[in-house]
Amino acid sequence: MYIALVGFAVFPSTHPDLRGGVSADRRVSTLFSRHHEEMNMNRYSLFARTTVAAAALALVLAGVSRAEEPAKQQPQNADPHAGHNHAQPANPPQKITVPANQVKPGQPAQLRPGETAPLPPPNAMKGPATPVKPTPGQDIPAPTVVLKEGEVPAIKFDTPTYEFGRVRSGQEVVHDFWFTNTGTGPVEILKVRPSCGCTTAGQHDKIVQPGQTGKIPIRLNPGNASGPIHKTIMVNTNVPGEGSTVTLHIQGEVWHPIQATPTSASFGRLTSEMAASASMERKLTIVNNTEEKVTVSDPKSSNPSFKATVNPLEEGKKFELVVTVVPPLASGPVTGNIELTTTLADMPKMLIPVNAYVTADVDVTPNQLTLPANRNGNIQRQFFIRNNTPNPVKVSDLASTNENLKLSIVETQPVGKAYRLTVDIPQDYVVASGGDKITLKTDNKSVPTLTIPINSAPSIADVTKQFGTTPTQTTPGAATPAAPAAPAAGAATGTAAGAKPATPPVQQVPPQAQPAGSGTPAAGSGK
Repeated sequence: MYIALVGFAVFPSTHPDLRGGVSADRRVSTLFSRHHEEMNMNRYSLFARTTVAAAALALVLAGVSRAEEPAKQQPQNADPHAGHNHAQPANPPQKITVPANQVKPGQPAQLRPGETAPLPPPNAMKGPATPVKPTPGQDIPAPTVVLKEGEVPAIKFDTPTYEFGRVRSGQEVVHDFWFTNTGTGPVEILKVRPSCGCTTAGQHDKIVQPGQTGKIPIRLNPGNASGPIHKTIMVNTNVPGEGSTVTLHIQGEVWHPIQATPTSASFGRLTSEMAASASMERKLTIVNNTEEKVTVSDPKSSNPSFKATVNPLEEGKKFELVVTVVPPLASGPVTGNIELTTTLADMPKMLIPVNAYVTADVDVTPNQLTLPANRNGNIQRQFFIRNNTPNPVKVSDLASTNENLKLSIVETQPVGKAYRLTVDIPQDYVVASGGDKITLKTDNKSVPTLTIPINSAPSIADVTKQFGTTPTQTTPGAATPAAPAAPAAGAATGTAAGAKPATPPVQQVPPQAQPAGSGTPAAGSGK
């Protein structure tokens, strides 16, 4: 660079800015000044180019990081049942699409970290076997088999639906469900779950290598079932994707040598007036399904509130059983059995269940309110007034013995059939020593007034004082949440607003009332 400057000084005519005979010192000073200006401009240009390059590099790195983020969230060969949480995953596996010309027949696609194995080939799930998602809450073990890279298990059942035809009641059905591993990795059977207790699974093959077969033995005990029957068996495997769970089916028909239709005589819900009528009856048809002729006779009732007679319809083949109410019937559930004698050696006796539920013309459920001893806030309870007669009923004069209770009532069904009563109870409400009550009037002559007693459950201190020991477990009345228009009879209890209510007891819902003299039974009942 200095040689060039000397050259410019010696030969000034060679540079356009130094022409004109300027002195050597000035020429050199001018050249140095311009050189510094050019160097400064180069520095600024280099800084700008460096800044732009750094920004572009940062954008590229950010894009790569985002592209790799799903892979970090879902590791390779992740167990879909880890932690036994079988709800839909936040990042569901995606099916990998690989061009056909890149994969040889029978060879699985190679997976990159973060990718999920493809679903089994379509022929691996051929037939009625239904892939289903695991049911939340089911305890499915994690796989013990560690798949190598490229190994993808697949399962195919020979007969995913087994039709056993027609069997006699009490006869067990036994069947082996055979399957083949059509994949490239070991198939592991994690769990076999029949749909009900009448269906059980035996010892089955746990791990099956590619190309090998295994079996799952199933035993069905239909018991006293009658007619068409269908049961399912869910099989959980280590197969990736939606095909990890397969549903097997076993179905057919169960028949009885002698069969009653319907299987029981149900009178449903009866009012006191209806129960007092001796004309209430149910009719059932009894059919002999065997080749030989039989007789059915000598009906005996286990409850004197019912009686029965048998009438032949077709000699040796068909009979009619008539069950009649014998008044008076006690309030509440009334049940019993009708025992019949037959001449069939394999079935000398038959039992026909009979039931009814006797209630008032108008009733309220729950029929009382029991409050817990300790309440942490305001609570609300609901009661349901039901008209069991065909005539409409009006409700009026709603009142309570404590003005702190707020009462409201609405009609939930038209023409005076049902009402919902809501009771708001403040935290500072205290039940009177003799108990409180809620009353309301109706225009039904047999039930002019309905009364709901209110009481408080004893506290732990009260129980300790009375019995001298602290109880190991105290349930201060189960909470009764809002229920449908026809809840079961029982006691209503309270829970503080916002607090978790105690589990309500399981209660039987009585059958619905039927008009007096009606010969049409409730669904599933006789006649």
